[in-house]
Amino acid sequence: MQTEPRGTMHGWIWRANLLPFVETIADLVRCRLDESGLTAGLKGSDAEDDRWFTFVLDGQPRVEMHFAGGDDRVLVDVELDGTDQSFEIRAALLLNICSTYHLAPKVS
Repeated sequence: MQTEPRGTMHGWIWRANLLPFVETIADLVRCRLDESGLTAGLKGSDAEDDRWFTFVLDGQPRVEMHFAGGDDRVLVDVELDGTDQSFEIRAALLLNICSTYHLAPKVS
């Protein structure tokens, strides 16, 4: 999933996996997540019309994500700012998992 330039990834994930994807990235960069801003922004995006929503996690490192929603999938561009290779590998693996599997929330 990793492409040039270093720290940039492109792909898609299942729409139901968007929140777990962003929550996990937010945890990795130690940043608080605004779930309502994420949900509202995605509603205005459209993959077919090339309308993207940008969501920034200003953590360590800073992560800029661009999303374009579709019916049941979401296109994703992730730009990692000043990351090390191990973080890039984890983010790429997470992108791969979220595009391959349908994640289920933990039941209390």
